[in-house]
Amino acid sequence: MRAGSMQNVGWPNSVSPGVSPFRIDVPADWSAIEPNGGLIAFLAPPGSDVASFRVNLVVYGERVSAEKSLGDLAEEALLGAGATNIVAIGVDGAETDEQLPSAARRTDLLLEGRMVRQLAVTTEGPDRSQTGVRSVYALVGSCLTEHAEDDEPTLTEMISSFTVTAPAP
Repeated sequence: MRAGSMQNVGWPNSVSPGVSPFRIDVPADWSAIEPNGGLIAFLAPPGSDVASFRVNLVVYGERVSAEKSLGDLAEEALLGAGATNIVAIGVDGAETDEQLPSAARRTDLLLEGRMVRQLAVTTEGPDRSQTGVRSVYALVGSCLTEHAEDDEPTLTEMISSFTVTAPAP
């Protein structure tokens, strides 16, 4: 190797941009944690029982090939928890020309002895590379099925507020 033949390369960069930053609205009394495998998770305040279930929302992000549809990715997010009866919510795609495409799925499943409703919404950033790879975000919200009527609107509001704030370099 010749002297001076090396170059310093930072990451992220234009060839490998990583996932773009984002913003999300969260209730003021919820806490944020760094989850295993996710970018960030938000937990509702604990109930009176310390061992009780906490409503939560986890944000995942990764660079994914254009070959995978957002609907398939939303279903994969739920299948990972053991879902078998996944229902599409609405129509996959963008509601307006200004909105990024998205896909939403819902399921009720038994987790740790409790019936849990999970909502999974996937969307992508505007950073599609020449090969079609793009940043994809999966937002997975969980609440007890028996309390879904009260908790699902909060999860939906949080998910709806999700915005990618800057394109990759």
